[in-house]
Amino acid sequence: MGGANISYFFNGVAFMFFAHASLKLLFKEKRSRIQTMLGFTLAFWTLLELKDIMLYFPSLKTEKLINFFTFIDGWAVAACSFFLLELISPKWINKKRIMILLSPYILFTFFYLCTFHHWILSLYFGFILIYSSIIIFIVAFAARRYQYYIHNNYSYSEHIDVAWLTRATVILGICLLIWLYTNISITGWGDAIYYLSSVVLWSFIFLKSNSQLSIPMPNNLKGNLFSKETIEEDEDKEGNSCNRIFQEELQRIMEEQHLYLNPKLSINDVANAIGTNRTYLSSYFNNELDTTFYDYINNLRIEKASKKLLETYPLTMNIDEIAERSGFNSTSTFRRAFMKNTGLSPLQYKRSRQ
Repeated sequence: MGGANISYFFNGVAFMFFAHASLKLLFKEKRSRIQTMLGFTLAFWTLLELKDIMLYFPSLKTEKLINFFTFIDGWAVAACSFFLLELISPKWINKKRIMILLSPYILFTFFYLCTFHHWILSLYFGFILIYSSIIIFIVAFAARRYQYYIHNNYSYSEHIDVAWLTRATVILGICLLIWLYTNISITGWGDAIYYLSSVVLWSFIFLKSNSQLSIPMPNNLKGNLFSKETIEEDEDKEGNSCNRIFQEELQRIMEEQHLYLNPKLSINDVANAIGTNRTYLSSYFNNELDTTFYDYINNLRIEKASKKLLETYPLTMNIDEIAERSGFNSTSTFRRAFMKNTGLSPLQYKRSRQ
């Protein structure tokens, strides 16, 4: 089978995948904001694949039309950036910001249609590389801040962290480079690799995003992607002088109420139990204990529950049961936390105690 036939085949595969995935998301009765944005992004990708299918007809395959479609292809970079920004900064993206970010792509396309100069296409490719580099930098920075916020406010990370976004961004960068190459050197095999890499990328994102939950950020973080602080505006700022006031109360509450056994425990839950606010408690963990709320609670789960269960029921209780009874949301999180705490896997620890 020649390169052209391979390209036709994978073009059809990509079209069917994007059409099915977008319809599944957009016709879902109860869908999240992330799923809605992903659905529209995949719907746009469906139109791009349909456009490529149209170019298989010789009567439509003119140089001007091919170049025009290349400009439209570039819009996909903007569409992808909208989705990525929504992931790492929920509700930051709105209609106004979408139009601002999309406007350069529209202007490039408009200028080309008015002049049909080839140098505009070269300039367009350069702009896409710069735009993509900036978006990758912003996503990397904001994802770190988002992860930091989660670890300071939640004792679990399942379905709310965006650690997987790093891998998705790498695959996205590879897809972009392949797309640029196929526009410079048009080959059937190159197009086939691009279609295949696009399906791999969005299959990965689709699977991860299908269960992804948005975590509301403080008001002063929603509008600023580069903000580092997570202090809410309406909270009193008295410094760290009161950090030690509730130290004994924190230990007492944990010992008596066993809050760490709640798999959905948040820092607000603990702050309410103690009678303080989230900011002071978070400051205590970060500045006094040099840890995050996430690590503090997971260490308590291991020290107060997991180790005892492993020693008491080494033969009758499996790892999944121990993770659940220790307050962990998933076995994978339990394994990582246990390894970080003891330097051993739960199984190795169990064997060392037998």
